[in-house]
Amino acid sequence: MILLSALLVAGAVAWLMPSAGDRRLPPALGAEGRRGLMERLGPRMAAARLGMGPASRRVQAAERVRTIQAMSALAAELESGQPPSVALVRARGRPPVWPRAAATAAQGGDVAAALELDAQAHPVLRQVAACWRVGVHGSGLAASISRVAVAARAAEDVRVEMEGQLAGPRATARVLVVLPLVGVAFGFMLGTDPLAWLLGSTPGLICLAGGVGLTVLGLWWTGRIAASVERRL
Repeated sequence: MILLSALLVAGAVAWLMPSAGDRRLPPALGAEGRRGLMERLGPRMAAARLGMGPASRRVQAAERVRTIQAMSALAAELESGQPPSVALVRARGRPPVWPRAAATAAQGGDVAAALELDAQAHPVLRQVAACWRVGVHGSGLAASISRVAVAARAAEDVRVEMEGQLAGPRATARVLVVLPLVGVAFGFMLGTDPLAWLLGSTPGLICLAGGVGLTVLGLWWTGRIAASVERRL
């Protein structure tokens, strides 16, 4: 029982440790060395977006950074004199940030409509689509896309700062989840068997169900508060 209690406490500490990593999100415009890591995240993106926690947030932040990099690359290609369709294909990234738009540009189709479809995964591309509709036949497309990239980079800087501010409440939620496990572990260390009472009696089962329900409710509520703050950006 003492070994089991020690393992429970060690697991709780290990689970709490990643909370400090919430602040270590990628910078608004990552270094060139991050590109390989972001490419490897592609196959796991859909699964990560269905999850919760720091790992999922880091994956989503990496995707936002990759989108900003692609928009900056697109603006640079346009400023160098490349035709819009060629610049869009060359700046798409790997895996492509705008796969539908790149394929449509190669075929000479409606790129702005394809960008709207790609914006389902990367919402900032809606602004790129609007720029494309207005400026694809003019001289201001590069400047407008560059301004969109700068604004997205500034928003990402704010989001990174916000993640640091939300790390405290998220860590508090984790502590509240772990505390019952620590209490059970200390019960075993004191020579009692709290699990026998929790699982073997009606009052214990009621307390266990109520505790689990309130814990899940608290996690959901904390996540909802954080998500509502993020949606304001």
